[in-house]
Amino acid sequence: MMSVRFQQAIRHRPWLSCWVGGGTLAVATAAGTEAYSDIQENRYLAEQSDQCSLPMEYNRQQIREYWIRRPVSVITRLGKITYELSPCLASYMHYSLYLSNPGLHAFQENNDNYEVRLEESKRLQAVQLREALTNLGPAFIKAGQQLAIRPDLVPPVVLKELQQLCDSVRPIPDDVALEVLKKELGLMERMHTSCSKGKNNNFASRKLDDVFENLHLVAAASLGQVYKAKLKDSGRDVAIKIQRPGMRKAFSLDLFLLQGWGDFMDVFTTIFTKQKPFHRTLFDSFSRGSYSELDYENEAKNQSHFQYELGKRNCPVKIPDVYYDYSTQLVLTTEWIDGVKLADSPSSTIRRLIPVGVELFLTQLLDIGAFHSDPHPGNLLVTKDGKLCLLDFGLCAEVDQREREAMTRAIVHLLYRDFDMLIHSDTKELGFLPHDFDTEELKPILTKVLTGGLLESGSDMKKRKRKLMEISNELNEIFFRYPFQVPGFFALVTRGLGLLEGIALVGDPDFDIFMASAPYATKRAASILGDYGYRRMTKSLTRRNSNRSSGIAEL
Repeated sequence: MMSVRFQQAIRHRPWLSCWVGGGTLAVATAAGTEAYSDIQENRYLAEQSDQCSLPMEYNRQQIREYWIRRPVSVITRLGKITYELSPCLASYMHYSLYLSNPGLHAFQENNDNYEVRLEESKRLQAVQLREALTNLGPAFIKAGQQLAIRPDLVPPVVLKELQQLCDSVRPIPDDVALEVLKKELGLMERMHTSCSKGKNNNFASRKLDDVFENLHLVAAASLGQVYKAKLKDSGRDVAIKIQRPGMRKAFSLDLFLLQGWGDFMDVFTTIFTKQKPFHRTLFDSFSRGSYSELDYENEAKNQSHFQYELGKRNCPVKIPDVYYDYSTQLVLTTEWIDGVKLADSPSSTIRRLIPVGVELFLTQLLDIGAFHSDPHPGNLLVTKDGKLCLLDFGLCAEVDQREREAMTRAIVHLLYRDFDMLIHSDTKELGFLPHDFDTEELKPILTKVLTGGLLESGSDMKKRKRKLMEISNELNEIFFRYPFQVPGFFALVTRGLGLLEGIALVGDPDFDIFMASAPYATKRAASILGDYGYRRMTKSLTRRNSNRSSGIAEL
């Protein structure tokens, strides 16, 4: 009976027939394409067990080709993102409309429980957001981690919930994680379908209990989880980071979607603004750094490199040793460090160590030329002897010599409020503006943005938000009317500085990132320009800016 009615409906409505037929054909084609791609991938892996169709190092084109052949997975992922985030957005919009209701103040005066209900509503929204980000996986968890230490941007109740993303992510079962550990260290037969290469076969004839004792979970993060154990051979305590299965596939899909968004933004800004396209380069730089986090062998090399370079410069920072015999692309074993998070330390400790952290970051950025781009609360510890300890070197970036010198000069010019040099020279040297661009028209707008949005807002969070709102029109004008672009490496620089400033503000509300940067930046400028050149520059700047604070002038 139903089939007869369906046939009659199609006969009387031929457009319905075309719509149903076309939709069915599209779904079947997409499913067939994806199934064929998976078959080809499995065949390829069976023939060449040491390689994967997804690259081990970031390759935009290879990732794009991989996911373009899997339209069902892409559409499903977009649907999941929409499904998880739409309720959060709807809840936030409802809350905003509620606060803008003219009758709210009258209700507030007649209801003693208003504040309590308002705080509970914020808390429920924060829980909803945290759960959504957790369900969406590593890329979104990392976005939440960055927000989790920005008290100047996020309300305290939301901050508290998001901070759970830093080291309290939902863990995978122990048996799944330990299966990865056994396979990577060669403690069981190697599977020919594995995507990992360079496995450690030093322990082929030994069991897990022969290598480690007292092995137990201590933390779960976005890409993996950390176990503490004692090495039976040496008796030393170690931290073992084990990557979650399927991370390369899940992470690369989100990066593919980010690439698509960057391409769309470049087309949009090219058509509707005078901006030069930069989103693709910016997102590629971020994606390259983030994708490298999936390779724990690369992280081990980064950690040893920073340990050597910082030790050579006598930086008062602890970097844990790496145990290469117990490390592979999916497993990283390092020295265990007993300590507490810097963000959870007393205010006196934070005030003592944050200048060390700022100098540490600037040493990496302006001197070494490679910097740790992920200093969130879980990665900065205070050891038992009161030292700052830096962990997790998966996300690092490099800055070449020319960019390091340009940034050093820009920081000094900003500190001395020399906007002429900052706008006419530094913005071009750093790649924000073309070298042939006339900056005279832009100078008044950019001066207002730099003065109001950065220097005058200081560490006062309410004042900073108000100042940023005041200059929002100027920011829009800069991006829409002028060929302004953001250099690729700057995404990771701002991420690192922003995370560090966020930690400082949690424990020290009076922290000022510019004043904290001044001692090292000026010392570094002197080493670049030479004592005579630096004295000439600062004397000239001090004369032109006699109203600048005496503290900076003395520097």
